[in-house]
Formats: sequence, C-alpha cells, structure tokens
Amino acid sequence: MKSSLFGPLILLLVSSSSSVVFGLGSVVKNFYKPIQVVLSWKDAQSYCRREFTDLATIYTESDIKNLSINEYYSWIGLHRDPSQSQGSNWVWSDGENYNVYYWQDNMANATGNCAVVKYNEKRIYVQDCGARWFFICRQYYIDRHYEFIPVAKTWPEALQYCKSHYRDLVSFSSSYFENVFIEQEFPVWIGLQRDGASWNWTWEESNYRNWQAGEPKNNGDCGSISSMTKKMASQNCDDLLPFICIEHSVVLVKENKSWEEALEHCRGLSSLTNTNVRYNFLSLQPQDELDFIMNKVMRAESVEVWIGLRFLAGDWLWVNGADMLHADLPLCPTRGRHCGVLSKTSAGSMEARDCSERKNFFCYSYTP
Repeated sequence: MKSSLFGPLILLLVSSSSSVVFGLGSVVKNFYKPIQVVLSWKDAQSYCRREFTDLATIYTESDIKNLSINEYYSWIGLHRDPSQSQGSNWVWSDGENYNVYYWQDNMANATGNCAVVKYNEKRIYVQDCGARWFFICRQYYIDRHYEFIPVAKTWPEALQYCKSHYRDLVSFSSSYFENVFIEQEFPVWIGLQRDGASWNWTWEESNYRNWQAGEPKNNGDCGSISSMTKKMASQNCDDLLPFICIEHSVVLVKENKSWEEALEHCRGLSSLTNTNVRYNFLSLQPQDELDFIMNKVMRAESVEVWIGLRFLAGDWLWVNGADMLHADLPLCPTRGRHCGVLSKTSAGSMEARDCSERKNFFCYSYTP
C-alpha cells in the first residue's frame, strides 16, 4: 500500500540534507595505501591516523596478496662535493668515474647533497644527507656484487657501515642500473601489536594471521609484513620501516539510538584532522564487499545495526540519495517497521524494523 505522508520527516531525511546526491553509487571505500617514508611503528600509526584511518588491518589473504609493497628508497654512493668547482660536483664515494642518467625532474631546483634511488621508478633523487633510508653496499672482493641493507640510516651512517662491513656504498654505471636495483625483501609495518601474550590489530578485530616460520618471536612487540612473501613477523617498535595505511569509509557507532537519532548522529559527525570530510547514514549496493560489512556487523554491541534505509511514500530509499538496487525488500512492510537493519543472523540480507527501536548503526565518511 502506498503511503502519502510527505511531511516534515521527508524534509529531514532528504530535502534538507546537503549531502544528498541522487544516483549515488557505492559509498563503501576500503583501500590500502603503502607509504615509503620510514618511521617507527608509533610514528607510522600517527601518520596513518592523521592522513587516512589507521595502520593497516588485514582481514583476508586477498587483501594483501596483490598489494604492491615492494617500493623502497636506497642510498647510493653518489654525493655532492663542494670542492669540485669545475663541471659536475657529484662524485662517487669510492672514487669511481661512472656517469649516470635517470635523474629526477627539475634537478636544477633540487636541494640536498646526497643521492637516493627510488626502486620502482629507477630514478635518482637528491636528498638531505640526514634523511634515513635503506641502502646498498658494494662487496669488497667481488666485483659488481651488491648487498641490500634494509636498515634505515643517514647517508654518512650508511657510508660508514658499508666501509666497515663491505667495500663502500654502491656505485654503478647507467648500463648496470637494472642489475643493482631489483626487488628486495624487507619488513613493512602493519597495525598489529603485542598486548601481553596476545597480538591484536589496533583498528579493528581480525582473525588473520600469516606468520613466518618461527614467528612471533620475543624480539619486539610490533608487527610487520614482508614486502615479497607477505608473511608476518614481530619487530622492534623503534625500527624505522615503510608502512601500510588503511582508509575506511564505514564507521560502526556502538551506541544504541533510534533510527532518526542515528541519522542525526551521522550527519553531525566531523573529522578532527580534515575539515572537508562529511558523514552520512550508510547506504549499500549489491557490489559492495559483503564479508567486510558483515565482519563489522558481528562486532556491534546490538544484534542488529541500523543502516540508512527508509520506507517512505510507498518506496524504499536510501536517505543519502544512493541508487536503490536491492529487490528483496518487502513491498508493503508492516506498519511501523519502515527502517532497515543488517542482522548478525541474516547473512547479509536487509530487514525492516520499527524505527523507534534502539540499535548500533553505520555511518560513512566522504568528501563532497
């Protein structure tokens, strides 16, 4: 039966909201962002929480299987010598005379006195010598044999390390570039931390564990993942490593509210770090990753969770104006049961409930 109640409620739900965009598709965003800057675990978490959501939580093997986390920066033995007044004042630390190309763009405006290579780009960048990066040493007795050191040091520290343990920081000609800079194995921070005897994800719960053989050890309380094998290991939290951030748009609010109160709560949220971010009541599309959503439902403190689904004027609609593509909703729901939920027992199908019931609820973030 079609309803004709086009009153203040519809104005509240749709017309009065600047966030409504009719024809909106999926609003569920969940992606991983590898960051090549090397930081301690705590500083990496602060970075992720400031720029994204948090250090990465891994839910399934497919989340990480095809994620490229093998990018790295590496010091090389090339540095600027102020005493060289004629021609190029870039020289190799071992005295070689190799000429190299593949410099960064805008080289004339680059500041710094030491050179670092970005692996995936195969480009040489100018950096302040006090920055910390991994580095490559050249073996003393074996010509053109190189050792990748996945420990972040300043250029002078890296130079001293290579001179003490090998021959020197790496030097090479442009024709040998591809032989030096190859895919390497190194640890990358993720959002896993030891709490007493147990390991827990810092952002959201997940049962995913894929430890290397013999791990976790007692050599650190923070978790890393290998750039190549994608196996997990324990790590000293003060180590300086690249890291993976995760960006979540879906927010589970563990407060029991009526449907209308939940709507008001979502639209009243704001970001502490990004004033451009807005929030609304969550809408779902058939293509959204159901396992990810239901994983969040199972962590709710109520059996059912409100979503932004409302029966009005004889039709089901998403209050943010998203496309209504679900066909399994009741055409004429029982009186009063005009609001949508996801249930821990419903295997992901949406159900109609009395809007005055009090439940946890889902919001989502977006940038207009």
